[in-house]
Amino acid sequence: MNGRAELISQAEYARRRDVAKSAVAKAVREGRITLINGKIDPAVADIQWAQNTRARIDSGRAAAVAPPAGVDVPAGAETASEAPASSVPGEDYQAIRIRRERAQLEAAERENAIAAGRLVERDAAERGTFDVFRALRDAAMNTCPRAAAKVVGMSDVRDIERVFTGELRVAFESAEPRLLEHLKGKAHG
Repeated sequence: MNGRAELISQAEYARRRDVAKSAVAKAVREGRITLINGKIDPAVADIQWAQNTRARIDSGRAAAVAPPAGVDVPAGAETASEAPASSVPGEDYQAIRIRRERAQLEAAERENAIAAGRLVERDAAERGTFDVFRALRDAAMNTCPRAAAKVVGMSDVRDIERVFTGELRVAFESAEPRLLEHLKGKAHG
């Protein structure tokens, strides 16, 4: 090696980092990466990128801390992945920030779901479900005594079955509005 730094274009650096050219241009514009005669020294830029660029939560990858494959790092230059953990600024902050932002996102999604009526409080849902099914059970259990009085003296099995089926239908149909009323009340309340 002749001791001179390899200088490349912003587009080439973006290809090496596997990022959009606009991301590199923005980093240069914001002073997170420095230029030498309008070009980028990839070894220096990798270190600057690691120290000055935040990872996006939705990107699925953290800020690069090591140079891309095939990039030579000058002797004595320490990359972020080789640096002691305490010398990497924001390392702990980054993990904390990601957790905080995820928690805020989950809370906002939960609030939106509640406001849209797609999410209800568990205790209220369990209590309401219990009440509705208890009412259904009571109505179903009362079908036999009501039907028994109607089938006294009947001898045709089909007629007896129709009476019991009719009483069960009345019990279930009377429970349906209660269930719907309960569900609507939870969506609006």
